Amino acid sequence: MMKKCSLVILLMAAGTFVFFGSVRMGHTQTDKEGYAGAEKCAMCHGDLVKSWKTTRHAKALASLKKKSQDTLPACVKCHVTGFEKDGGFVDQELTPELAGVQCEACHGPAAGHASNPMNKKNLIANPGEATCRACHTVGQDPKFDYSVKKKLVHGENQKGDKQ
Repeated sequence: MMKKCSLVILLMAAGTFVFFGSVRMGHTQTDKEGYAGAEKCAMCHGDLVKSWKTTRHAKALASLKKKSQDTLPACVKCHVTGFEKDGGFVDQELTPELAGVQCEACHGPAAGHASNPMNKKNLIANPGEATCRACHTVGQDPKFDYSVKKKLVHGENQKGDKQ
C-alpha cells in the first residue's frame, strides 16, 4: 500500500510539472524580463561599461559599506540595480553582479535584450531627470544638478560628456 501511495504522489508531481511547465525556485538572473548585469551589457557595449566603471555609480554600494549602511533597505535601493524588483538585486551574497548603480538602473531590465539584441522591450534609451530624481531627491542630494550630472553618468570619456 505504501509503495502505491508513493508512486501515485510521484506521478502526480510529475504530471503537475509537465502540465504547468518548469517550476521557478527562488531568484534567478536568467529571467527573460529580468536584469542581466553590467558584465552582460559589456559584451556589446564594452566601451560604455568600461567608462562607467570609473564613475561613482559603479562604486555606489561600496560607499554604503564604508558607512555601515549596506544592509539598510532605504539606502540600498538607490545604490544597487533592481532592488525589490523581479530579477533584481537581492543581497550581496545572492546577487553581487547587480551591486552598484548599473546600466539597467536607468535604462531598464535588459536580460531579454542581452539574450536577443533585437529585443528592446523594457529598455529606456534616454532616461530623463525623473529617473535620476528617484534617488537624487532634494532631501538626499540638495545640490544635484541634472544638466551637469547627466554628462558624467557614463564616465568622462563617453559621447555627450564634458570634454
